Amino acid sequence: MSSHLRASMLSLILGLGFCLMGAVPAAEAQTRGLTPALVEAMKVPQQNLSSLSCRRLWYLEHKVLAAGRVCLSTDRARRAFGKALPCIFDEERILPERVRYYLAEVRRAQRAKSCPVE
Repeated sequence: MSSHLRASMLSLILGLGFCLMGAVPAAEAQTRGLTPALVEAMKVPQQNLSSLSCRRLWYLEHKVLAAGRVCLSTDRARRAFGKALPCIFDEERILPERVRYYLAEVRRAQRAKSCPVE
């Protein structure tokens, strides 16, 4: 085994060990596996969702969907996010689990406020 390969493997093993020991900052751990666009779209903490208006909740929901490259189903959403990256799939199942959970929380806040369903 070459010294370069050995060094790369050691670096990988040490990095994994630090992650398992909790040495990776919490903010980095929460964003792992998410694209920068999804991280940006999900900046509103879940505990603050109930303070948003129906309009802001709608925008947030569709911003997350567009950032996740889910095809938007309404004209209003396509107009609002037409400059987003091209969509790749019509269903939310392409999104990571934590993104789907975040969307569920956004929709829960919408229902609690009796926001109109589009």
